[in-house]
Amino acid sequence: MSDATQTRAATGDARLIVLIAYGLFFASLLTGGLSAIVGVAVAYIKRPEVRGTVWESHFTNLIHVFWVAMVAFALWLAAMTASLLGIWSGIETDRVPLLVGLLPAAYLSAMLFLVWYVYRTIKGFLRAVERAPYA
Repeated sequence: MSDATQTRAATGDARLIVLIAYGLFFASLLTGGLSAIVGVAVAYIKRPEVRGTVWESHFTNLIHVFWVAMVAFALWLAAMTASLLGIWSGIETDRVPLLVGLLPAAYLSAMLFLVWYVYRTIKGFLRAVERAPYA
């Protein structure tokens, strides 16, 4: 097999793997993030194999989206825990604590993050379909 044929086959395989990884990130909206763990593992495993190609930017994007999602989830969880503890203490003291204000903030930040997550995933998927780099 010639080098051009091998390169074309490797590029086609990388494209398919990128599209599958994006699909796993889309599915994570239904699986509570579990499929994104598989998707980021695939991205970490395959990224060294595609260094210097357009597919490297897609794997880097998926890794970036995953870690931003982890930080956003940790912040959301902290805000929800603080507000629920505030509500619980407010029930005992018969007054509304200031921490209850974190509930709408947590909801709003979760919705903004969701829009960002879907945007980055759709943009990457469409760029991969076009065989273009993410950036």
